[in-house]
Amino acid sequence: MDLILKLGIAGVLVSLSGLAASWSLLRGLKPRAVVAAGAMAVLLFFAAFFLLLESSLTQNTQGFFGQFFDETWTRQAQGLTSMGFSKENIETFKVFFQKYVFYSYPAWLGVIALVSGLVAYYLASSILSRISPKVPKAMAFREWIVPEPLVFGLILGSLFKLLFKENSPLDLIADNLLVFFVMLYALGGLSIVSFFFNKWKLPPVMRFLSYALFLNLVPETICVFGVLDVWFDFRKLKSAPPEPTPTA
Repeated sequence: MDLILKLGIAGVLVSLSGLAASWSLLRGLKPRAVVAAGAMAVLLFFAAFFLLLESSLTQNTQGFFGQFFDETWTRQAQGLTSMGFSKENIETFKVFFQKYVFYSYPAWLGVIALVSGLVAYYLASSILSRISPKVPKAMAFREWIVPEPLVFGLILGSLFKLLFKENSPLDLIADNLLVFFVMLYALGGLSIVSFFFNKWKLPPVMRFLSYALFLNLVPETICVFGVLDVWFDFRKLKSAPPEPTPTA
């Protein structure tokens, strides 16, 4: 039942972001704007869902989420115990899970929205570019560049983490900033990896194995490539490659 529910939610998110991306492409917007439109559609869905949830709750929101965390963590702890983890390791993981997954859910919703917008852009482009000459083919993933000013979001999150007390409101904001921007620059790092795989003309099997290796690394490791690209320009691109524009 959980799998069916998750697939249903995924279908709704893809449908909403796909509609927004299709509208944006037909309007002649550039790739970044199309991805942003798809992501915004998902964020609006999440906002409406939480407003509906809050209006239907018989208890306050904090109590509901506290109960939800306890139930979720109980299942997680049972799984870790069955895998042979010690109580000390389970308690350490609980703190990590609470800070960077549960309390950082706004950041994760943002990540889900961003990925949904990116997937919707590619799906909508692959379909509409075959139907309408106004819609160009999608930009290759290896050509995406994270806008340089966004690095200040990562810097701000790091500063908040250093300056403010653990578990204070500003510390929780720092956690959310770090989670979102680490995942954003991890995507940027994967784009860099894709660029060099294409440049070196790696065979498909080698690419698949290499991607599997990189995806098994912690996001922070891949994030480093994305962040350092701001200064070192690993792909030797002085500016973002021209984004495809609609034909007349």
